[in-house]
Parts: sequence; C-alpha cells; structure tokens
Amino acid sequence: MSLPTFTASTPFTLGIELELQVVNPPACDLSQDSSRLIAACRDRVEQGKGEVKHDITESMLEVSTGVCRHLDEAREQLQALSALVCASAHEHGLAICGGGTHPFQKWQRQQVCDNPRYARHLERFAYLVQQATVFGQHVHIGCANGDDAVWLMHALGRYVPHFIALSASSPWLQGADTGFASSRLNMFCAFPDNGHAPFSRNWHEFSALYQRLESTGMVEGMKDLHWDIRPSPAFGTVEVRLMDTPLTLTRALNIAGYIQALACWLISERPFMPGSEDYLLYPWNRFQASRYGLEGTVTDARSGQRSIGEDILATLPRLQHCAQQYGIADALAAIGEQVVHADSDALRIRRFMGQNTTLSELVREHCRLWEAPCHSDA
Repeated sequence: MSLPTFTASTPFTLGIELELQVVNPPACDLSQDSSRLIAACRDRVEQGKGEVKHDITESMLEVSTGVCRHLDEAREQLQALSALVCASAHEHGLAICGGGTHPFQKWQRQQVCDNPRYARHLERFAYLVQQATVFGQHVHIGCANGDDAVWLMHALGRYVPHFIALSASSPWLQGADTGFASSRLNMFCAFPDNGHAPFSRNWHEFSALYQRLESTGMVEGMKDLHWDIRPSPAFGTVEVRLMDTPLTLTRALNIAGYIQALACWLISERPFMPGSEDYLLYPWNRFQASRYGLEGTVTDARSGQRSIGEDILATLPRLQHCAQQYGIADALAAIGEQVVHADSDALRIRRFMGQNTTLSELVREHCRLWEAPCHSDA
C-alpha cells in the first residue's frame, strides 16, 4: 500500500485531541473502565461536534474536535465533550483528569484495548505499549497541499521546545518525582520511531521515504509512525503530537491557539528555510524542555542560545496578525502571562506536593481542576 494522496484542506483550520485519565475514586488509581464510558457517551455527541473514543489502554479515553476554523469553535466543542465525559464518569463512580502522567499507576496493571491495531502493537512492542499509558495533546493544522505540509512539519520542529515547556505536566511517575518537567516523553524513547521525521524537501520526497519504510515491513500506515510532528494526508493536516495533556482545558486551548498562529505565520511569511542541519540540535533542545520546562535552554544555529521562555516571548509579536485573523489574541496573551510568571503545570504539581499531601490527593486535585469551568484556569 502506497502513501495516500494528500487531501487538500483549508489552511490553518484546527483540530484538537486530548487524551484523558480515567480514575477510580477515592484512591484515584487509574481505572480500567474507559470502554464503559465511551459506550455511554457514543450516542450523546452532536454530529460533527467531535468524538469520544479509545486510546491504547482501558484507563485512557480521547476527546477530539471536528474541523474548526477558529479557536472559539474548538473551545465550544471541547467544553461540551469534557462536560459529557465528566458527567458520564460520575454516573459510573469514576472521575476524569488531565496531566501527562498518572503519578503512581503501575504499568503492569494496564489492559490494552480490544482493537486490532493496538493488539498488533502489543505483539510487536510488548510491555512498552503498557508503559505508554501516558496522556498527550495532539493538534492538527490544515494545509493546502502536501508540499506545504512537509515544509510546515519541519519548520514547526524549531518550536518543539516551546510546545513541550508550555504543556509540561508530568513530573511525577511511578510514585516518585522524576526531576523532569515532562517525564511523559521519556516513555517513548525505546520505540524505534521516536523523535523527529527524517528531512525531506517536498511531498514527492516524503512519499518516497514513506514507501521505503513501508517496504521494510516497519509500517503499514501513517499512524504507525509516531513522530513528534507528522503529516496526516487523509485529513490534510500536519499533526503536532508531543505535548502533555495540560491540567486544564483552558491551557490546552491556549497551546493549540499558539500552534495555529505559528503555523499561519510560518506558512505566510516563510521567515526561514528548514534544513536537515536543524535536526542536529533537535534532541538536545527537546531534552532541555522536557527536563527544565520554561527554564530550559533552546539553542538555534541562526539566533544563538537563550531560555525557552524568552524565546516564546520573542515569537509572540510576530503572530499578532494571524492571532486577530483567527481569534487567538486572548490565547497568545495568556501564553505570554504564563511565561512571564513562570507558571507551569509541573510547578503547580510540585507546589501541591510540597504541602505534605498524598498522591491520591494530588489526583483528586487534578480531577477538580479539569472539571472546573473552562474560564477559571489561573
């Protein structure tokens, strides 16, 4: 099977996917009941207004929007989906929260969903699949053609540290503080397709690259390539995949708006030309963001070295035209406030744990944060 033709879509349209934790009060370990919740929600989602579906294991579920032109459309859909999922969880004696990792679950307990694709992954990757019970945010950006999608995929790679640092919400794992702002990304390092896509200059080169990978038996479809950023030809999008799920819906929406504005600016202005040499620094910058969050260092061959927070602030003035066009101005202002005040979900978690509390209480706090009205995020 060759790579599908890239399906043209309206440039800079937006789709958001959020992987959420299904927890079992009062101890608040991960539940294995997502199938019950998904079945309860299935017929209650308005046509064209998103979806509630499975992810890898039975302690995860995913809410995703339809195609949205403006961030307000995505906000409306995700608020409705989140309210539906939370209400269904309460009906079943369960609860829902965000966060990139559950702070004390054990991978050995995780049950892989009854799905042929996930079963194939379990056969191929064994316990790594259960260890991947971690929770992320994916953002799709519409592209007019495959060449634009490949260019944007590589151009957005420059901002991977920004996305990680803004969303970092997984300092705790397996009952311990890891010292990382985002420990979630470390769970994927053992997979053979971890990290960035190989460099290609256009859709023709990318298609040839994909066909070589497919001929080895490594992949059977684009979904088998779990790169940080990848094209999704069936949807006509570029998908940014490496963020932690934030603790609040508001923060998830702000990050999605930032990515949408960046994509609009990058495609419209072409401020630099991506090249294969960009990926020499990619692993180090990715590590800095995962380890230190906004206080990490980003190194760029063109502009030198500075903190990730400073680099985010430097991007914001360039995005204002696109922000006005797509209703993202408030989201960008919130991103700026987050950076200025060095506010992150990882620090929020550490402050909470510094009050001599328990990990069960931490998860209950996460459930409270997720279920709070969307506008209440600090």
